[in-house]
Amino acid sequence: MKELFIIGKGPAGISAALYAIRGGAPVTIVAKDGGALEKADRIENYYGFPEGISAKKLIEDGVAQAKRLGVKFADEEVCGIEFAADGYEIKTTKNSYAAGAVILACGTSRNVPPIENIKKFEGAGVSYCAICDGFFFRGKKVAVIGSGVYALSEYEVLKNILQDVSIFTNGEEPAFSSPACDRRKIASFEGKDRFEEIVFADGSREKFDGVFIACGSAGAFELAKKIGLEYSDNKIVTDEKRATNAPGIFAAGDCTKGLQQIAKAVCDGMIAGTEALKYLKSLG
Repeated sequence: MKELFIIGKGPAGISAALYAIRGGAPVTIVAKDGGALEKADRIENYYGFPEGISAKKLIEDGVAQAKRLGVKFADEEVCGIEFAADGYEIKTTKNSYAAGAVILACGTSRNVPPIENIKKFEGAGVSYCAICDGFFFRGKKVAVIGSGVYALSEYEVLKNILQDVSIFTNGEEPAFSSPACDRRKIASFEGKDRFEEIVFADGSREKFDGVFIACGSAGAFELAKKIGLEYSDNKIVTDEKRATNAPGIFAAGDCTKGLQQIAKAVCDGMIAGTEALKYLKSLG
């Protein structure tokens, strides 16, 4: 059976892994941290803990439970998902993995920097996906905004397509070394009907044909864009089986619509895990 890859090790991801591996699927969870739950202090509204439980311990216990059943973990940052001949390719900052099916359980963060007019020009020169939109800027000058390895990954994608690409960290210390890196703080994006230039906090200006936002890590929204998943209000659209519009890709937890609660995430994970298992079995 082909391998199931789950992006995210919160309650949705772990729950999905437990159901899938018990059904016989090889499972790997890829995640660099515990997501939103890791930022919580104490959980007191989850079934089975009369005195409550710390978020840290809940994550640790879930990971330990999954490992005991044979789930593999890759503590890596995911940069993208691409179609492959036999399924999907999961790209991280360190490796590439072949997946027969994928479950997105990576939360709901969308990393939009507080730059004036950024919303105004979304879809009109401001993009969140180098793989999706880089082709449309051939022969043009573009900028990538971000200071982490995700920004560097998007930059490298664009460099294979375009000749003139720069990275702006927006005043932050970069997590990488690149001669194309500029640390100036950005004040606003300007233009008429489309984005035309970056205005920096020091008053200087520079014209660009497009700008790609790649702040922080690639979350559910960014990954959905890369693979052409349907989304609404920054949430991935799924059916009752937690299946997306792409065959073999499922979504669970906070990245989908509904209450952002552990109980809902665990339920989502259960459904996604069992349905992903059925999908993998159908492949033979």
